[in-house]
Amino acid sequence: MLFLFLCLLFVIVSIFTFRRVGVSNPYSKGVALAIFLSMVAVVCLAQNYTQSLIPEANDGIGASNQIAYWIIDEHDMSKEEFRNLFEQSFYLALVLIIAYPLVLVVESKLIKKITSGA
Repeated sequence: MLFLFLCLLFVIVSIFTFRRVGVSNPYSKGVALAIFLSMVAVVCLAQNYTQSLIPEANDGIGASNQIAYWIIDEHDMSKEEFRNLFEQSFYLALVLIIAYPLVLVVESKLIKKITSGA
């Protein structure tokens, strides 16, 4: 869960920094960062899950990369838990990808409304 906390903190700080610096569409850029970070998690969890399916490759079960280790709790290491975390991460990435164009459209309309009304 360390990875989730650090990613959320990074995205929130980035959005505030984008707003302060004057970057256009800071919220959609924050969602894009979240998409990138969630895709990294998906890839690492997928690799960890597939690695756990090959018993000859490991002496036991464990996280096969550092990011997976940050995501997976040491006490919950099982093939089923690896698969559940991978699926949850995949669905989160999918939701963020679907949300990105919506956030971009809403953000653009709000900016046009504010600039035309001022």
